[in-house]
Amino acid sequence: MSHAQTSPSSAVERAAVAFLTPRAPKERRDLMLEGGHTSALRTPEGGISLQSAGSGPAVLLLHGWEGQASDLGAFAHPLLEAGFRVVAMDLPAHGRSEGRQANIPQSARALMAVGKALGPLHAVIAHSIGSAVLAEALHGGLEAGRAVMIAAPAHYGQHMRAFAAASGLQGLETKRMVDLVSASIGADIDSISLPLRAPGLRQPALFIHSADDQVVRIEESLESAAAWPGARHERVEGLDHRRLLKDPAVISMAIAFAASKAD
Repeated sequence: MSHAQTSPSSAVERAAVAFLTPRAPKERRDLMLEGGHTSALRTPEGGISLQSAGSGPAVLLLHGWEGQASDLGAFAHPLLEAGFRVVAMDLPAHGRSEGRQANIPQSARALMAVGKALGPLHAVIAHSIGSAVLAEALHGGLEAGRAVMIAAPAHYGQHMRAFAAASGLQGLETKRMVDLVSASIGADIDSISLPLRAPGLRQPALFIHSADDQVVRIEESLESAAAWPGARHERVEGLDHRRLLKDPAVISMAIAFAASKAD
């Protein structure tokens, strides 16, 4: 009887920890930038690893969950050629940044600290959960002129509940996991939503999403783009959740938008 009473709680706690703990990539790859350098910035969320090169207005590259700065490496050289300073950031508990667990509000605070240290950013190009982190940081006051959201998820709570279901939780167990994660991150997980943040954001924004994405459905970015005043949404085909980061047309589209002067 005692085991039956305690094991669901243990399962909930294990699922909550797993949800907040990114797995290390199979291979750690630095973003090799000619003339670039790596630095560590101390933030309230721990040490954040930055790789940067070039001069001029700064464009920050922001990877997704369980990713690393080099994931957006294909964007770096064209930005450098266009006269921008490229800065790639490892999220907390990712790449060479400190930490073992990460969540969207924490990562947004780290991004805001990076933005404050760098000065106003000309643009940010973000992938997957990095897009949600960017929206949360912009909502918190990050100074950035333009935002490019690639394969952007919409609702943190929905993805957490999907994770709970995949972990075998249901009913009250899922509710306990929601409560546990919300308490752990210091925010109602259902309030962390790109469509909820978007109406208050005024930066020009471009959403790019592949229709065959099985990790984040295209309907999520369509919802977010519709809520963001003046945002554009570009649908691409056959590039799933990650291959679009290497696609020349996607890269050109994103950089053309990011390189434009802020409105």
